[in-house]
Amino acid sequence: MVDEKKREQWKKKLIDNLKREAVKNIIAITGDLAKLDAKVNNTYTVYIKDGRMIKKQTNWKCVVINGKIQG
Repeated sequence: MVDEKKREQWKKKLIDNLKREAVKNIIAITGDLAKLDAKVNNTYTVYIKDGRMIKKQTNWKCVVINGKIQG
């Protein structure tokens, strides 16, 4: 038989992993929606990559804004 304490620990880990995956999916979907919104409205998206702020236009040109981000 499985110990009740071990069962609860397993259950908690499973729920934590499911929450983490849900958050990852929400973040990915939000990024995709931002790209679509920028394309529809002929604007751009801004994101941070490797400590730099990047502005990506709908024609796929990328411009580094403000150099290096601190922190």
